[in-house]
Amino acid sequence: MFHELSFSTLLNVFLTLSWCGALLTAPSVLLQRAGRPAAALSWLFALFALPALAVTAWWLIGRTHLRRKSRRRRSAEQRMNRSLQVTRDAVTDLAQQHQRALEQRSCLAPALPPDFEDSVFPATAGNCVSLLPDTRRTHQTWFELIDAASHHIHCLFYIWRDDRSGRALRDRLLARARQGVEVRILIDAVGSFGLPRHFFDALQQHGAQVARFMPIKLLSAAPTLNFRNHRKLLIADARHAWTGGVNVGDEYLAWQDIGIHIDGPGVSQLQEVFVDDWFFTTGEELSGSEYFRDGHSAATCERSATAICETIASGPHQAFNMTRDMVFLAVNQCRQRLWITTPYFIPGAALMMALRTAVYRGVDVRLYLPAQSDAPLVARASRVFYQELLAGGVRIFEYPGMLHAKSLLLDDDAVIIGSANLDVRSFKLNFEVSSFITQRQLNQALAQMMQDIEKRSCEVPLQAVQNSSTVTRLQDAVAHLLSPLL
Repeated sequence: MFHELSFSTLLNVFLTLSWCGALLTAPSVLLQRAGRPAAALSWLFALFALPALAVTAWWLIGRTHLRRKSRRRRSAEQRMNRSLQVTRDAVTDLAQQHQRALEQRSCLAPALPPDFEDSVFPATAGNCVSLLPDTRRTHQTWFELIDAASHHIHCLFYIWRDDRSGRALRDRLLARARQGVEVRILIDAVGSFGLPRHFFDALQQHGAQVARFMPIKLLSAAPTLNFRNHRKLLIADARHAWTGGVNVGDEYLAWQDIGIHIDGPGVSQLQEVFVDDWFFTTGEELSGSEYFRDGHSAATCERSATAICETIASGPHQAFNMTRDMVFLAVNQCRQRLWITTPYFIPGAALMMALRTAVYRGVDVRLYLPAQSDAPLVARASRVFYQELLAGGVRIFEYPGMLHAKSLLLDDDAVIIGSANLDVRSFKLNFEVSSFITQRQLNQALAQMMQDIEKRSCEVPLQAVQNSSTVTRLQDAVAHLLSPLL
């Protein structure tokens, strides 16, 4: 009886403290989610439905912990920008003939305020860009760039696994490090959480440098579990670059994913993204001219050097998320077609309206999503948006498998390809990088890939969504209720 009474008393104390914690946490939720009523209501619902769990989650991952990190990040960016300015001027002088016509402006946002010019880079002409429509060709490109490097190799990945793909890439880098090539690897501390600490030991013994972005510190007053580096980059000798959606892991061989290979002055922009992240993480400045060469001093491209490239770099330290804003701009500028692939689709109200009203302008809007997602809760939350989009004339196709490609096909001459998904996490919480590229040849290659995806996919009819069972709609609605938290 004593033990039962003790347990009952402890349970009551626990529940009371949980409810008190929820009440004390509510003001923090309201302040941090001001201007976002859906997100605030979702957190308040969670706080009072599951107080102990929600209070813990809020103070660990929900609260905006990045204010101090944001100041440090902006300070790091400003310092790197000062260090890089001389190098930028030299590179610009070398490629002046390619830049003059573009007047150092963004094609997407020519009137961008000065404060955001370090996030949306000026357009650069004279690039060679090729589409890599699957993971195997991406791996092949990684190995080719690594084998051809003579000075340095820079790698940035969200996920790096200890499996066949992860070991193959590591060993390829090890072979170059043994020959004196500088190797720097930056991986996200959360995305690559399961990677053994000793995994890169041999590389480091031969001079390679390995760093983890924002290591987890749960006992810190401001843990940063939520703010992750989701970028994917591989840069060789400042002349050749790869970017896209593929991480380092065997599962990507079974998934439909894409990447792009860039030669030319656009590589310097991606290099700036890497060196900024590297400086923020390690404190090492890489502002020398050996890390920023004029892309046109490299060997003549086999592909046509007609692509105009500009890099979009975004993160939670920005006042306005540049990935979200540039996607919104691109959608609203389309006049003919807008085809989108994304593995995770949790759009905001503005993007939903932009997609629907694009149809009203006569734009062919198509959305390609995975039928079998590695994140089932996100997939269910995505389906809640189907009815509004389908009723507005957007066509939706579900791919039979995991579609991990992140791309936008814009009319017949432009694309956006990178690491960002069309969801809350990419638009608010992650550090992302995307390339906005204008070139008909690349646009046609991406269109062909999307048409191949469409042939293997099933189009979602509006009637099927309207006639779905009550249980299905209820499950989707619960997931949708949690979507601001995802």
